Amino acid sequence: MPQSTRALPPGVLLSAFATLGLALFTLVMAILSLAEGHGAFSGGVALALMLWGVLVGAGSVLLLRGARWARGPVIAAGLLHAFAFGQFALNNAPLAWLGAAAGVAAVVGLVLPASTGWFTRGS
Repeated sequence: MPQSTRALPPGVLLSAFATLGLALFTLVMAILSLAEGHGAFSGGVALALMLWGVLVGAGSVLLLRGARWARGPVIAAGLLHAFAFGQFALNNAPLAWLGAAAGVAAVVGLVLPASTGWFTRGS
């Protein structure tokens, strides 16, 4: 149930959609890993990626529904994505900067004063 009937601040929307994009990317990578056909190894990697994608996607949906406690997991996932994609980008994978930027957007969107105020109102 939403925290309030007020509209979500732009920072929360930015964070939720950036997180949703990262979750969808992770699920696509799980499917590609499974399709690779390397037996149990591909299956294990695909399962781990699917679980992570579902958890990250659930955080995004919970943010859109106004769940105050979803901020922490989404910020943690955003930081993990920013650093992981940043490492790929530094090792000559320039498209990985998009993933790093999405991770940073997920974090910054939630720590903006308007976002923090929206979640902490009525406390």
